[in-house]
Amino acid sequence: GRPGAIAPGRCDHRDMTEYVESLVKRKIGHLMDDVYTLKNQIINADCSAQTDQSRSAGEAVATNRINFASEEMGARIVDVIARPIGGSNMIKWLLGLDFCANPPVNMLRPSLAPGACFGFSGCQATVVLHLAKPILVESIALTHVSREMTPNLCVKSAPKDFDVYVSLFRPCFNPHDNRTSHKGQPADSLKRNLLGQFTFNNDPNRRTETYDVNGNSFYPMLVLAFRSNHGANSTCVYR
Repeated sequence: GRPGAIAPGRCDHRDMTEYVESLVKRKIGHLMDDVYTLKNQIINADCSAQTDQSRSAGEAVATNRINFASEEMGARIVDVIARPIGGSNMIKWLLGLDFCANPPVNMLRPSLAPGACFGFSGCQATVVLHLAKPILVESIALTHVSREMTPNLCVKSAPKDFDVYVSLFRPCFNPHDNRTSHKGQPADSLKRNLLGQFTFNNDPNRRTETYDVNGNSFYPMLVLAFRSNHGANSTCVYR
């Protein structure tokens, strides 16, 4: 007999499969391009809205200063003493998930989206951060979101009174002692110098407050001790 011939108007199964796969790939490619474009539009619109809102609130941005406490510059959180929102347990503690929803590293990031903060229960916490490089600290700036950007139109969770220290070493905190100690050194010999005690006034027209300090030496570590907030059961530190 003769080899089978394909009747006119009919397609081979393999050709049909290749055609369908090619069509799906083209459609998915266009869809991914649209998603990427939409994502960029949303990000740019959000950034523009936040910038306009910050400017309308009268915030002064210090463009001539470098933020050495920025994650993008290389700063990092090295120690935290705080009570997690919602409590903790041994498993969370072992896995490092105590602050997974509102991690301390948010303090080093530029986002001011609602909830993108370091959140902890109560009003007291101590955070040790390693700066991008040893610097002579000249000023400290603290930013909190505006009332209009919060879901419940409340900014009582903003920190109020806080102390700032500089240190040459990573402090090791003793929960039964108010002093700090460094591994291999007595607590009293630790170079932990107070830069100042400050108050965030939570002014609705000034969401960023800057405090000048008189640093007299270069230090790689910054210690932030938050002592109170503006009346909430928990505290949110944004930037």
